[in-house]
Amino acid sequence: MSEGSRVYPFQFTGNGGEYFRIWIVNLALSVLTLGIYSAWAKVRRKRYFNHHTLLDGHNFDYLADPIAILKGRLLAFGLFSVLALARENLPLASLALLALFFLATPWVVVRSLQFNARNSSHRGLRFDFHGDLGEAFRIFAGWGLLMLLSLGLALPYLLYRKTAFVAGNHAFGATRSRFQARAESYYGIFMKASLILLAPVVILVAGSVILVSLAHDGPTGMTEILGPLGLGLLLLYATLPIAVGYVKARVARLTFIGTCFGALCFAGRHTARGLIGLYVSNLLLIVLTLGLYIPWAQVRAARFWLDNLAVVGPEGGLDGFVAASGAGIAATGAEMAEVFDVDMGIA
Repeated sequence: MSEGSRVYPFQFTGNGGEYFRIWIVNLALSVLTLGIYSAWAKVRRKRYFNHHTLLDGHNFDYLADPIAILKGRLLAFGLFSVLALARENLPLASLALLALFFLATPWVVVRSLQFNARNSSHRGLRFDFHGDLGEAFRIFAGWGLLMLLSLGLALPYLLYRKTAFVAGNHAFGATRSRFQARAESYYGIFMKASLILLAPVVILVAGSVILVSLAHDGPTGMTEILGPLGLGLLLLYATLPIAVGYVKARVARLTFIGTCFGALCFAGRHTARGLIGLYVSNLLLIVLTLGLYIPWAQVRAARFWLDNLAVVGPEGGLDGFVAASGAGIAATGAEMAEVFDVDMGIA
C-alpha cells in the first residue's frame, strides 16, 4: 500500500437458507419448462449474488434481460442440433461444422464477456469489455492449438494470455482496466505444482517400467511390483487435489493483484489450503445430501472468494473515483448495453 491509500474489503451478505428458496424454484421451473426458464433462473441467480456483494457499502447489480439470454441459448441449441444431425447423416459436413464452431469460439467468448460486463453495474455505473476479436482468435484458437501440439507445455503461457486478455480489457464506466502480471509467474506456479506431483509420478513410472521388465517372471514378480504401483496411485490421488487447489488459489491471487482500474488495485489473500478445504467439504456435503446442499455450497464459495478480496484505493473513499469514471458515460451506458444484448449461455 502506498501512503494515502486505504483497503476496502468486499463483503458477501447472502446466506444458504435464503438462496435455497431461489435455487429450488429455479430448478423446478427449469425442469417443468424443459429448460426455457433457465434464462430467467440465471438472471435471478446472478442478481442475488451481485446484490449481496458489497464494496464500500454499495452493492453490485445485474441488469440482463432474460429474453436476450433465451435467444442466445435457443440459437446455440439449434446449432448443436444441426451438428448432431450432420454427424448422423453427413459426416464430412459435420467435420466442416466442427471447424466453423472452433473458429467461432473467440467471437462467442468476446460477446459473452461483453454481455456480462455491460449488464453488471456498481453504484448505477455499468462495466464494459473492450477485448479485440483478433487478439481473442490468436489466444483461444492459435494458442489453444499450440497447447495441444506442445503436449500441454504451453498451458501456463496460454493461461497468462487468457487472463491478461480478460482482466486487462474491462472497464468501469470510462476507467479502463490494466493487467500487469508477468508470464514467468504463471510458469513458476505450474513448476511448483509439478513438484507436488513429482513423487507419485516417479513411483508410477518406475513401477510401470519394472512391471514390464518383470512380466516374464510370472505371478511372483507381478505381485511384488503391484504394491509400489498401488502406492503411486494412492499418492497421486492424494496429491492431485492439493496441486489443483494450489494452482487455482495462486492464479486467482496473481490475477487479482495484477489487475487495476485506474488508481484502484485489488488485493487477494486466497490460500490453497482454504480452497481445498472448501471444495472437499462442499463435495462431501453435496453427496451426503443428494445434491440439496448445492445452494449452501455456492454461497460458501462466493463468501470464500469475496471475503478474501479487497480493493486498495484513495484514503478519502471511492466517491471521487466513481464520479470520474461516470463522466460522459452514464447517459449512454444503457443504450450501449441494449445494442449488444446477446448471451451465448457460456458464462
